[in-house]
Amino acid sequence: MPYQMMYSSEATQPMTVAGLEEILDDARKGNEARNVTGALIYVDGVFLQIIEGEKDVVRRLMASIASDTRHRSLKVFHEAEVDTRAFGSWRMAYLNPTAEQMSQWAGLPGTATIGELLAEINDAPGAVSRILVSILNTLAQ
Repeated sequence: MPYQMMYSSEATQPMTVAGLEEILDDARKGNEARNVTGALIYVDGVFLQIIEGEKDVVRRLMASIASDTRHRSLKVFHEAEVDTRAFGSWRMAYLNPTAEQMSQWAGLPGTATIGELLAEINDAPGAVSRILVSILNTLAQ
């Protein structure tokens, strides 16, 4: 049964397009080898990522991600076994929404900052599920 995790973290320095492309390229290559799928969202200096795969593989990958010096303040919002992968056809999808778009995805009122939004997501029942569905709908467009 696939295992899914969603976490956020803060970039330790402003990300350039080249820096994001490097992260995505590394993730896609590593995920191919590990049979991991997922999505990376970057907004206002904050990463939100969903990763899916075998439970042990995802947990080892999270340990590696946690030690990556390109980010800090890692917070896991969701982890669970799931019936099917949400991102089964993406080794690592990428989106760059605004904080306002993410608020809409979560079904929350618009917020001024991504930090405020993440605090609200943590406290709002169902926000994680709504975000997953919204990400998938956005990718399908």
